[in-house]
Amino acid sequence: MEVKKHRRLTLKERVIIQTLLNEEKSKSYIAIKLNRSRSTIGREVNKWVQKKRT
Repeated sequence: MEVKKHRRLTLKERVIIQTLLNEEKSKSYIAIKLNRSRSTIGREVNKWVQKKRT
């Protein structure tokens, strides 16, 4: 039986991403804190997070 390399982001991880983005932390910082790749965080942010309009 093979072990899966990839796993989806959990709701908890998504909440952490949102919280850290609100604190203006970088995607690299978030990736390190969650032990995920920068590209995973970048894709998640680009896909779901909308920029604040001023």
